[in-house]
Amino acid sequence: MNKRLIAYSLTVILLAAGLTTFPTASHACKCVEEKSVKKELESSKAVFSGKVIEIKNDKNNRKILFEVEDTWKGVAQTEFILEDEWSSCSIDFFEGESYLVYAYEFGGEFTTSICDRTKELSSAGEDLAALGKGSTPTEEVDLNIELQNPIIHNMYIWVPLIILFVLSTFLIRKRSKS
Repeated sequence: MNKRLIAYSLTVILLAAGLTTFPTASHACKCVEEKSVKKELESSKAVFSGKVIEIKNDKNNRKILFEVEDTWKGVAQTEFILEDEWSSCSIDFFEGESYLVYAYEFGGEFTTSICDRTKELSSAGEDLAALGKGSTPTEEVDLNIELQNPIIHNMYIWVPLIILFVLSTFLIRKRSKS
């Protein structure tokens, strides 16, 4: 019976590992043509200027934490997290630098790419002139906890796996007692 229990346990562990490994598609970056500031503003979910406080790298993904300075669309908080995968479309963000960010939502997260008008704030004069005066964010937040603790942030993945493990263990024990 011990070998059977070990076999079941290994099967459950491998199944759980397989379910948490999601393949990602990779695409070559091909930008058609740069949109006007007005069109980019319309198509973006969030537009703000901010200073990069911290960049957290995790395998092929990274989270960029911004301290928001001015906002034009979709941002009311004093901090903002942008997420992306390293690719040929990624923007090289640097801690301590300020950027004008045009972000869109993808898979429940905000991201941007070199095909958007996102750029260093020092190079964004044309955009800033067209956007006009931004507003100051009104909601004081500290997103550093979310940045540092992705397990808690991603409980929607872990909770089903834990439930699956507990149920499998229960069923295995019930069968082995029979």
